[in-house]
Amino acid sequence: MPDTRHEAEAEKILSALNSSRPDDQSRLLAEALATAERRGRQISGREKESSG
Repeated sequence: MPDTRHEAEAEKILSALNSSRPDDQSRLLAEALATAERRGRQISGREKESSG
């Protein structure tokens, strides 16, 4: 089940995409994907460290 802060972040991103011009949508989506990728790498790194 997703963390509530992730749900709130997703709602914020979707809201920004819906209210932006098409030209800005690509940039906003690319930024959101880059942030998600960084977060995923950090979480994966922490899990590897904790598993030994």
